Amino acid sequence: MTLLDLSFGDFVDALETAYDEVGFKAAADRFAARLGYRWFAYLGFSELSMKVLSSYPSSWAQQYIQRRYEDIDPVIRLARSSQRLFQWDRRTLRLPSASQQRFFAEAAKFGIHRGATVPIRGGFGRFATFTVAGNRDTSLEVPPTEIMDTLQLAGLYYHAHVYAKLQLGLTRLADAPLTQRERQCLYWAARGKKMPETAIILGISTRTVVFHIENARSKLGALTVSQAVAEATYRGLISY
Repeated sequence: MTLLDLSFGDFVDALETAYDEVGFKAAADRFAARLGYRWFAYLGFSELSMKVLSSYPSSWAQQYIQRRYEDIDPVIRLARSSQRLFQWDRRTLRLPSASQQRFFAEAAKFGIHRGATVPIRGGFGRFATFTVAGNRDTSLEVPPTEIMDTLQLAGLYYHAHVYAKLQLGLTRLADAPLTQRERQCLYWAARGKKMPETAIILGISTRTVVFHIENARSKLGALTVSQAVAEATYRGLISY
């Protein structure tokens, strides 16, 4: 098992035991550092509010919220039209307006020059991003593509746990019914299929299967996939 695998495993374990903002911040901050980044930021958007968890300097975080920078942040704008993780810096981002140029200049004062962002979409207009920023040295001797793939999966895990445990959005995730895709993923898990096998059967990516399984597990109040399968079967949500 590689250091990257161990780091991701520790991150998932930390999310399982996190129950408040302090725990979620600590888990993401430690994981970002192991990937070679100084900071992380999670922004969750719903119709009524915006949820922010980050390790950015407090003065920058406060400025961002008070001045509603999410309305002009070029990273957020790009994330809204993207399906996958993307890396960014001032050269690759389009900064057509003077307000966006000033925004990026302000961020640069705090050392925020570059990073990587995972766009995450939910139903009914919900949207979130998981970002790591500020490169620094890392001891992980793995190809950059492997780090990006792991980061993509980590963003989905983070959102699923934060959404479930901090009760973001209009309703609690635990009160919502299982979607058809969540039931399908649990059904194939009950049949002994591993997540990559389920992905092939359903014609979706493995990370999407993981996302649906995590959502289903959280909704059912289960600690493991096996418990989720058992609970879903007991409730008559799946049969096999």
